Amino acid sequence: MWGLKLNVKKTKYMAIGDTSRDLQLEDGKGIISHVNEYTYLGVRITKDGNHEPEINDRINGGRAAIMKLNNILWDHDVTPKTKTHIYHAIVKSTITYAAEAGCLKAKTVSKMNSTEMDFWQRSARISRKDKIRNTIIKQKMNVTRSLLDDIKTKQLKWCRHVQRMEEGRVPKKSYEMEPTRKK
Repeated sequence: MWGLKLNVKKTKYMAIGDTSRDLQLEDGKGIISHVNEYTYLGVRITKDGNHEPEINDRINGGRAAIMKLNNILWDHDVTPKTKTHIYHAIVKSTITYAAEAGCLKAKTVSKMNSTEMDFWQRSARISRKDKIRNTIIKQKMNVTRSLLDDIKTKQLKWCRHVQRMEEGRVPKKSYEMEPTRKK
């Protein structure tokens, strides 16, 4: 009708719930495979709605970036202001990408805080062996907002955005949806 051609070999589908079989197309034109997770716009979505693997991937990506930046962070010639810009451009953006849609568990928050403090400790050229409190390190590096604060702000902005949407929009429907059965 619109000239859209579907590549059946590349097309997959995921259903939330119990459905887990491949779809047979009409007229025997192919089979669309069922998957339990897929990546959409750089975010991994799972059948059960669990965001933990995706969030952990983001945190690990932030840790990998910190490891690659290690020489720069310990360098005396790089100013704290420049290190802060590096943090916002590379580490924070990696960890918080698409974070407004996820639900953070206590273990994930702890891992996130640990990653954030790892960056600031290296930036302040303070070893963990020195046993200096995180608040002192943050003061030294002029850190006013934590990574968790930034994520909560993003979540609030997204929530307000969804609330302003027209009634028929899918994000608003899913936001206002109430479960029909108890677990």
